[in-house]
Amino acid sequence: MQQMLAVNTGANERSMDAIRQVIAGGSSSNMRAKGFVIPIVVRRASGARIWDMNGAELIDVNMGYGPHLFGYADPQYTEDIAAQLRDGAMTGLPHRLDLEAGELIAQLVPSMEQVRFANSGTEALMSAVRLARMSTERTLIVTFAGHYHGWSDTLLRRPVIPGALPASLDPGCEPGAPGMLPETLSHTIQIPWNDPDSLRAVFARHGERIAAVVCEPVLANAGVVPPAPGLLAMAREMSAAHGAFLIFDEVITGFRVARGGAQALYGVTPDLTVLSKVLGGGFPVSAFGGTRATMAPLARNEAFHAGVYAGNHAAMAAVVSMLRRISSSSDIYDKLDALGAYAESEVRKVFAAAGLPVWIGRAGSLMSVSLSTRRLRPEQETAEGPAATDFVLHRELQARCQRGGVYFHPNPFEPWFLSTSHTIEDINTVCGVIKDALLEIEDL
Repeated sequence: MQQMLAVNTGANERSMDAIRQVIAGGSSSNMRAKGFVIPIVVRRASGARIWDMNGAELIDVNMGYGPHLFGYADPQYTEDIAAQLRDGAMTGLPHRLDLEAGELIAQLVPSMEQVRFANSGTEALMSAVRLARMSTERTLIVTFAGHYHGWSDTLLRRPVIPGALPASLDPGCEPGAPGMLPETLSHTIQIPWNDPDSLRAVFARHGERIAAVVCEPVLANAGVVPPAPGLLAMAREMSAAHGAFLIFDEVITGFRVARGGAQALYGVTPDLTVLSKVLGGGFPVSAFGGTRATMAPLARNEAFHAGVYAGNHAAMAAVVSMLRRISSSSDIYDKLDALGAYAESEVRKVFAAAGLPVWIGRAGSLMSVSLSTRRLRPEQETAEGPAATDFVLHRELQARCQRGGVYFHPNPFEPWFLSTSHTIEDINTVCGVIKDALLEIEDL
């Protein structure tokens, strides 16, 4: 690895050094700052490709962490936003696009009869949790290990690899960052993902105090781990029985795993849904919403949610552009699922040929690929995959693939996000680069 890090990357390295002089850590997000095993600075992006400051062209399967369902710089999308910029990006007043954006969300995600817009998933989740606490007059929030719900003090827990620690039913999680007030998590419980017994137990112990259960309906921040059969339905049933809200964090899965998100895929309706990423196609925007009755405290100005840039006109243009296209494309998700299935099959073949263990999790075009410390049987992957991840060897693989013209994240828990711009030929190229990289790794 040290040899890889010492590679002279020319213009990328010089640009990265210059950026670090004015941007703390070289990136405006700690998450993204971890993506610099070998320095890479983007000059431009189009379709499923990025071009760096060295002039190298790379196939990108990280795709900006997921928003680009139709690829980078989609011509219609960019023109729709440009047109709105020419007509004014933000006035702070209601706009004609607000109606269409809200109607399109309600059409595609029927549980979201009314919405509020925000600028990030973190903001939307903070507001959704606050609304649940106000409506129930309770404080406890139940979360799941490995699930990420933004960086607010109420929800940012220390990362725990699913399956790595025993269950705890007691409130009070370890803070996820220095500087947090520890007591802000004294009303947050974290239980294992895909563990029905823990879900039953937490309601048995704290049911009358629980304001909401919050989850990614498909875990996508510790690799991709779909829900165990019946788990989401159980969360729905138990929340309703105890008067608690069920909140689906569909920041990643919304308009990604299915036209109506994971709730449509699994047939489970939450009380509140949070959307982002694909919602804006790369533009900073999020939304949270539910039935009119659920959103009534906001409609009456009893609950609080605000933001100068929330629902700005440029963001609404991005939402409308994305959702119009999703609404009018009858077979987009069938094609994306087929592409994901092909990618999974081909990647498995490459690792099998190299004789190296791999863990792959997938839901449609959302897929995680990571080297594993041991071989897992198919029935073990969901429960044991994250804990068996080989982080060190994965970074070796990522560095070699980046040099070979393929970019995915150095953190194996960060998924691949396939788009309509990716082709079978692209997947074959990616697999060829991985094959060559694995041959080098075998020689270590």
